[in-house]
Amino acid sequence: MKSQRNNEKIKALCFFDYDKGRDVEILMPLLYFGEKYLNIEVKKAFIFDIDKIRREKPDIVILANTIGSQNHHYIAKYAYENGIKVFALISEGNFRTDGTFNYWGYNTDKKFYQEYICHWSKRTKEFLSRELPQYKDKMVLTGATGFDRYKIYDFETKESFLKRYGLTQYKKIIGYAGWAFGKLYNPTGLMEIRNTHKENADARIKWMKQQQKLVEGILRQAVENNPDILFILKRHPNEKHPHLTQPDNNEMVNLSHYPNVLYLTNEEDVHTLISVSDIWTAFESTTTIEAWMMKDMPTIFINPDPDFKRDINYKGTVIVKSYEELQQKINEYYETGKVAEMYLPQKIEARKEIVENVIGFADGMNHIRAGYYLMQTVKKVTPNATKKVKIHPLFLTRFIMLNILRHFYQKTLFEKIPRLKKTVWVFDRYKLKNIEPLKEKYYKYLDRFHSQNKIPEKISDSNFWKKLLHE
Repeated sequence: MKSQRNNEKIKALCFFDYDKGRDVEILMPLLYFGEKYLNIEVKKAFIFDIDKIRREKPDIVILANTIGSQNHHYIAKYAYENGIKVFALISEGNFRTDGTFNYWGYNTDKKFYQEYICHWSKRTKEFLSRELPQYKDKMVLTGATGFDRYKIYDFETKESFLKRYGLTQYKKIIGYAGWAFGKLYNPTGLMEIRNTHKENADARIKWMKQQQKLVEGILRQAVENNPDILFILKRHPNEKHPHLTQPDNNEMVNLSHYPNVLYLTNEEDVHTLISVSDIWTAFESTTTIEAWMMKDMPTIFINPDPDFKRDINYKGTVIVKSYEELQQKINEYYETGKVAEMYLPQKIEARKEIVENVIGFADGMNHIRAGYYLMQTVKKVTPNATKKVKIHPLFLTRFIMLNILRHFYQKTLFEKIPRLKKTVWVFDRYKLKNIEPLKEKYYKYLDRFHSQNKIPEKISDSNFWKKLLHE
């Protein structure tokens, strides 16, 4: 493939909102494919610094998604309007196809600027093709690239994790993935709830507050009655936007003072927490699918009221409505080594169906599928072509502000100044210092996976692509 490009480097600018977490995991294997097979030279950019498109003049801009934030939309549109190709994946690929999902998100133009509209599953691709037939030819099935890591990477052991936190007195760990109850307590979150549920928003808010209290009560009893178990409680990444600095308010934070509770926000990736846990729990979460893919472990939904409109994940997991039911499952696991309900034939079959309907494929090859469409995008590029990128006043102002204020940044001071308070997340994240170490770590695992599966030899075989893409 490099010979096809006459060894001319394709300049790509890849935007990240943080140096760890969901979007990094989505993008990293795709960047590996681009650098290894497509002669792409990738430079990282912080999502706030959109002016970097003007300064770097890349051939391609790469994004985890184009609707997840206003900045994502701005980046895609700015690149497109200046003749730069946009290749975007999707972060929220497990969306509902009953008409309740806002598939435009922050894209107020209601126009797709990327070359391809990537989908996790056939289910979502078929839905959006019906909804937006004018974009049908852009829609492709790639699978969820972020889930590939469960078939490719090595993860931290329980012993190593406990040693890092000085918690080696515990031998048992139960993980809990937080729901977005915290949206109830900030204006942005409340607006999202009201926009999603419209005329039923008040009832939804009331129901959420009730469920929050009930789930907290169940977790509290479990924590208090199992002092020998470490409970890792992980805040939902989308509970509040990064610029919001008020204290957390959710179903977990009031339990953080217990000695056998480790409450985490962004400190650890969810895959690390799953890898060290014996049981994975949640109110409702796609992370249960990640637990199924990583290892054979019980997943439990804590649902005081299980009768609500929900994702299909619940069909493959155990559901408990009370503390007593949860404790019974905990006892069963630590006495027998498993939770028998997880292995009922209908549960096993449901998990297979859910994986297909949610993430598309569980073979670790989704980043290669996405890589195929990145390859098609590269073919449309003229490397090193002269580009004139127009100055955008807002983006240039941001760049200037970032470069001036970073010399004076003190988090405690900025948090006290109303006009600067919302910029704290920018100065905490803009260096993206963890990207390169993660890249070095992950590329070794990807090298191993590609070698074991003979991908370098297959990459030029059209039959390989036909089979992989199910054409």
